[in-house]
Amino acid sequence: MSGEVHIYSDGSKYKGDWLDKKRHGYGIWIRPDGVKYEGEWENDKPDGQGTIYYSDGGSYRGGWKNGKKHGIGTLHYSDGRARSGVWEQGKLVEERDEIPKSTADCSALEQENLELQRKLEELESDTPAKKSRGISFAYLKRFNLVMGILHFLQGSAMLFFALTVDQIRDFRPPVWSYFLEFDTTAMRLVTRPEQLGEVPFAMFVSFFLFLSALAHFIIISPGANQVYVRDLKRGINIFRWYEYSLSSSLMIILIALLFGVYDIGALIAIFILNASMNWFGLMMEKINQYTDKTSWSPFVFGTIAGLGPWVVIAMHALGNADPAEVPGFVYAIIGSYFVFFNLFPINMILQYKKVGKWSDYLYGERGYIILSLVAKSVLAWLVFFGVMQPV
Repeated sequence: MSGEVHIYSDGSKYKGDWLDKKRHGYGIWIRPDGVKYEGEWENDKPDGQGTIYYSDGGSYRGGWKNGKKHGIGTLHYSDGRARSGVWEQGKLVEERDEIPKSTADCSALEQENLELQRKLEELESDTPAKKSRGISFAYLKRFNLVMGILHFLQGSAMLFFALTVDQIRDFRPPVWSYFLEFDTTAMRLVTRPEQLGEVPFAMFVSFFLFLSALAHFIIISPGANQVYVRDLKRGINIFRWYEYSLSSSLMIILIALLFGVYDIGALIAIFILNASMNWFGLMMEKINQYTDKTSWSPFVFGTIAGLGPWVVIAMHALGNADPAEVPGFVYAIIGSYFVFFNLFPINMILQYKKVGKWSDYLYGERGYIILSLVAKSVLAWLVFFGVMQPV
């Protein structure tokens, strides 16, 4: 089986020697996120002399044992720093200024590397994995264009209604500030409310969808698309999380206003909590590209942050009302958000558990894009028609 190419379900490829259906001998392994190992294998793990190239530009060249750095080697960081010495079980235990020449790859192995790499690159354009999934970076670029257009058309329709329909245009919930002042008559501190202004509600609903459309159009632009593709190979999409932190936070502010949350302090806190939920999602992806075992801490903290705003909204929507008198759209918004709130983290869980098609990060990325369109469209129109409630 020497020289056989195997493509794994997660999109990674191995070309090299085998023994009893395990990687054994010399071979090259390339992951979808750009990480590449070339060197000696034993019992399906790096063992012997080898070099790993990380997706951030760093690398390690030296000894390996049972899949971990072991022996003499040098770790090069992406910023130009380097650490050399003796490694044991993945940790540097004795630092040295120089390492023996014996750790350098011989010319014969380097030539084999080049030959194997060329063959692997030939597979990139037409691999069975890509045929079966039907998802490529070019496909995602077109998909983002279509999604951007759909968001833009919906936002335009909402903006038209906001400017032409009187009942929609005139719906402008107030925003209040509450602060303490000293009452000289009562000789004590009292709460003084002050209206800061009114929110042109319907126009802001359209802005919510325009933000999403803008994000999709940025992703397909030449420079940003290169970053998008590069990050997808590493299992990250920074555009998604920054866009969500703005668009979904604006939407939840509008839902809060619709349910009577008028305090400027509460609205700011709701915005920051919801944005933090998405920033934790970004942390989840950034942290786990470097870990062998998935760290779920950002996921848990993000879930807690995301629940906070809905506790406040539920208290205002249902806390002091007869459930039979609560308008139907209130239940529709809360129910639909509950469904979509769970679908997004479920998509992430399936990605990190590598369940079925979700072992391909691009499949999960497409899932996020579809969920984003459906969730935002349903919530936006429910909130938009909420302004038609009887005054």
